[in-house]
Amino acid sequence: MNLITCRQSLRHLINKYHIQSNKTIMNTLLPPDEVRGMKVFNIDKFTKPVTVPVIVINKNYVENANKVLKNYIIKLNNFKPIRNGSNDSECIFYLDPTKFSSCEDLNLTYISTENLNYEQIEVGYNNWNHDEILKAVLPEKSMLSSYSTIGSIIHVNLKPELLDYKNIIGRVLSDKLKGCKSVVNKIDNINNVYRNFEYEIIYGSSDLRTTIKENKCLFDLDFSEVYWNPRLCTEHERILQKLKPGDVLYDVFAGIGPFSIPAAKLRCIVLANDLNPNSCKWLKINKKKNHIKDELLTIINKDGSKFIQEDLKAHCILWSKTITSENKMHVTMNLPAIAVDFVKYFNNLFEWEEISDHSLPILHVYSFVKTDKSYEEGLKSIMEEYLSNIKDDDIQEIIRVRNVAPNKEMVRITFQMRKDIVCKSESIKKRKLNEIKIEDSVKKVKEDS
Repeated sequence: MNLITCRQSLRHLINKYHIQSNKTIMNTLLPPDEVRGMKVFNIDKFTKPVTVPVIVINKNYVENANKVLKNYIIKLNNFKPIRNGSNDSECIFYLDPTKFSSCEDLNLTYISTENLNYEQIEVGYNNWNHDEILKAVLPEKSMLSSYSTIGSIIHVNLKPELLDYKNIIGRVLSDKLKGCKSVVNKIDNINNVYRNFEYEIIYGSSDLRTTIKENKCLFDLDFSEVYWNPRLCTEHERILQKLKPGDVLYDVFAGIGPFSIPAAKLRCIVLANDLNPNSCKWLKINKKKNHIKDELLTIINKDGSKFIQEDLKAHCILWSKTITSENKMHVTMNLPAIAVDFVKYFNNLFEWEEISDHSLPILHVYSFVKTDKSYEEGLKSIMEEYLSNIKDDDIQEIIRVRNVAPNKEMVRITFQMRKDIVCKSESIKKRKLNEIKIEDSVKKVKEDS
């Protein structure tokens, strides 16, 4: 082996040592490596001793020293890094060994090596948050990507490779997330007309009743009976910002009322419909809970197509005669898997004389867009298949609400309905014939005169 090769080998060993040494230092305050792959919870395995630097200083310097030392102190849950010393004149700072190397780093004249000690402390399960613990336990390439909080319920959607760890995941989330009563895992897609899915309780209580606060309203629900997605809070708020007192809202797929309840509180006139009787049950409970008057919120339990063709139509005709030009009629259709298919029920819904121009409804329709090719192509496909009679000028807004899955996005398309769409072609023809007759009569009168 020549000299150059020896130097290269030595440099490689030195670099390898530094990498391993730095990795060891960085892992000092993290859970022990031994918990990786744990499938049966054992709290004792998380406990480990750690040697940490400790600075002891006179209390007269604490306020000034804290400005510097705050960047070095240990940050662990349930650990007090600044404590009183053995006598009333001293204060102790416990420092993070991954950040502190020597007193010279501090550049404080009243702190020297005489103030520095090293102490062994014991850290464990109670000193880390859920993210730190799960990162230490789960396989490195299969981490828990996200979870949803629904009141006292934590909802996860575990990938197949994490199912062996579901009991650990449930226990850690329940322990670490404040107010958590139950942890549930989705085990099937929403595949029924009532919009709820199969689930399993992986930790905690089987009672899935809870209360949620959103947009200044309280919502009671039983998560085993109805659908709720906390990720839609911002979208609910966007729609509410479009409403004002005196407007009318027809909520075709109302659920437990995330659109309907706050709209009624805003003093809009609301017709809320849902096919799921349990949704209507909790909607009635939330109506009472939020002190909504009967004249502001009507709850209906039927298929969305029947609601549009019967209740929405009748109410819209009535209000068309009394609504002012300042107020609007809005229709929310938040059932993205199939909502666009219900737009067809507005075609030829009215006679021409039954609805005024200023009371034509504004539709807020939600849909899933496939983005395996591109978002633009996926959206174009939806528009061509379901909304071909909607012109560019009719569209007020297209919002990408959220990413649902790879190659799948939830969007909202807001557009103004036109009279030639919602009114029957026969009544349009009749109106045009009447206009022609009137024009002919006027023309004849002019000729006779």
